[in-house]
Amino acid sequence: MSWRPKEALLKRIYDDASVKTVKEVVSFVNSADSAKSDRKLHAGLIVTGPDSSVVLSLFESIAESANLESRTILVTLSSGQSPNLKTALNYINHCATSRNLDSQSGVIFDEAKGGRRLNYDLQILSDYVQSHSIDKVLLSFQDSEAFEGKVLTELIHVLSSWKGRIPFVLLFGIATSVELFQEKLSTDTIRCLDGSAFDVQQVGARDVIKAFQSEQPNLWVGPGLSRTILQRQKDYIQSHSTLINSLKYAYMTHFFANPLSIFLSTTQSIASSQKEHYEAVRNLPSFRRYAQTLIERKEYESLRTLLDDNESLGDVVVQEIKNGKQALQAILRATDVLFRLQSSSTLKTQTPWTEMYIRAMRAELAGSVAFKEIMASIKKLPSDNMKDMLNHLAGMSVPFGLIDFMKELDQLTHGSEEPKVPLRSAYDVHHETLRTTVVAQKVSLSKNTSTLSTQDSAYTKIVDRIYSILCSYFETTLINPQDLFLNEGLIFDSKSPHREVFTPKPRFAVERALSSPHDYLGCDCCGGSEDGLSATQPATAILYQLYLESGAMINTADLWSAFWTIVGGDGIEDEEAGQQRAL
Repeated sequence: MSWRPKEALLKRIYDDASVKTVKEVVSFVNSADSAKSDRKLHAGLIVTGPDSSVVLSLFESIAESANLESRTILVTLSSGQSPNLKTALNYINHCATSRNLDSQSGVIFDEAKGGRRLNYDLQILSDYVQSHSIDKVLLSFQDSEAFEGKVLTELIHVLSSWKGRIPFVLLFGIATSVELFQEKLSTDTIRCLDGSAFDVQQVGARDVIKAFQSEQPNLWVGPGLSRTILQRQKDYIQSHSTLINSLKYAYMTHFFANPLSIFLSTTQSIASSQKEHYEAVRNLPSFRRYAQTLIERKEYESLRTLLDDNESLGDVVVQEIKNGKQALQAILRATDVLFRLQSSSTLKTQTPWTEMYIRAMRAELAGSVAFKEIMASIKKLPSDNMKDMLNHLAGMSVPFGLIDFMKELDQLTHGSEEPKVPLRSAYDVHHETLRTTVVAQKVSLSKNTSTLSTQDSAYTKIVDRIYSILCSYFETTLINPQDLFLNEGLIFDSKSPHREVFTPKPRFAVERALSSPHDYLGCDCCGGSEDGLSATQPATAILYQLYLESGAMINTADLWSAFWTIVGGDGIEDEEAGQQRAL
């Protein structure tokens, strides 16, 4: 259960999302012509979104690519490093000509001219560019919206005045929009810029969780934890690194805190396991259900072997872990199929993929309103949309045949009298008409179904078969993950694992023991009285349950009377003597 493959996968997702933007920006930087006669500065406006970590990695990729293709100096400016114009110019000179910087004084010695200049004089940078044959001076403003408008305006004007001597190219990282960024600048400042806008493809939480769960996963994030992570991501607009760290925390917590995680690595599970691991498996709720299933099948010898032989239990655990992984992957695949069906439908309200995943892991997706609406919309699709849907499903490698349906649709549409007009099923609203009837000054409306053509009738039969296959597929696949054997090791759904593991809960433990003593005593006398009070239960348990049933004011005599009614004798002995013994 190594985290490194997951981390490499997530990094690749973010790199792939920004690679197109990086190429476009690098091409823009390299094509910037510094020999133009006007004083406009080439400016790239990169809309990165609110994720600051994406901005940092994006500008690093741009800097690496730009340096490979030309002699480019990169200077990164932040709002904290540029409180005023002089400090900003000083920082630019410092980063670009750091070899010639005399940090002990407020001036810089210029080797080319043999003089001393003020540290914020851009003539220093101009001489450095000429002596070192620099092609571009790339200034990146990663948090451009955090700059004060006055400082940014003055800086752009100064840089514009040096345009003919220093080949400046500006890159602005924008978290909101280009329009809002322009409001910070004056009209004269905007005229100094020759801007080009670039949009970075956003990687949402859906893409991260989907990738995390799709490529040979050993652990699935449960619905409760997934909803908590996604809700926090939505409320606080956190960076993708925070989301990844949350998943990493869940992943490593499960690995270190749950001893059952040793069975997830099937190559080492048997060799590394101890007898305590098998005892833990035998005490799992999922093992009890598995044992109950064996009893119902009357496989008593198999159950006895699992209870007594650790080696046999280990073989079953390895096989059931494999089956559980396949079942969870099938649930994830079914969620993708349903999401694809939704995108092919004409529904106005679209359910996010993450919401579908959470409902699927709670075994609530098949019975949800969204599921019913999506399945109902499939029966109303015209033939052209149905073809597109089948093509999309064919590319997803679904475990049911679609080629025959596609061939039948092609034959049916080619044989239609009007090939350009799509076929419609009997469930389409185009085949329904409203009929108005007036009887005794009362208006009544009724729906009538028009007669279907031969092609539409044949298309309706195809739609019914497709609908039936999809319903059967979802019914078989969308099972309850909690019913899987060893789901406690496959699914991690703890929102606060540290508190749940290390925080003692004496009140809860005592109250549960008093409410359900049969769970702790393991005796036969209390087993049949789970739903009521019994004289065989411990006296403290009876008193506690009577206390729960009483009101705010408790009469001691009434409490004793009720208690004696439950634990009292059969009336043969003297009542007073019996009460004394009870006390």
